[in-house]
Amino acid sequence: MSEEGVDYFTLFKEVFDPKNRGFIVPAEIEASLIANGYLDEKNSVMDLIGYLDADENGRIGVEEVEALLHPDFVKLEEPSNIEDVFVNFDKDEDQLISVDDLRTTSESLGFPLSYRQAVLMIQAFDSDNDGKVNLQEFSSIFQTA
Repeated sequence: MSEEGVDYFTLFKEVFDPKNRGFIVPAEIEASLIANGYLDEKNSVMDLIGYLDADENGRIGVEEVEALLHPDFVKLEEPSNIEDVFVNFDKDEDQLISVDDLRTTSESLGFPLSYRQAVLMIQAFDSDNDGKVNLQEFSSIFQTA
């Protein structure tokens, strides 16, 4: 849940699984991206979708999405872990994650982002609308319901 009470997992299911089948077919996501004008982002998103299909059955099950949103291997909701991750993103050490910080970090992790992709990601969690993500806003990403 974000600070505004938006449950992104539920929103994800509503947008991509409106029939409540319990799975998403990558072709449906691709069609939705194209229909909504996200041609530049389509390949990156489809690469991520391929990664999500852990059992390689051609479908993204609810369990696979939940595993991504709530990984068991590290407890990111613990403040010290969140701060450690935040510091890795804050390249210019100004206590804020900017679009440039996000793009640099993503590139170093092997997931290059376009400028537009990075702006959209920052906007999703920038509750004070300053164009950057502070530690409190960053922490909201990892809050569980």
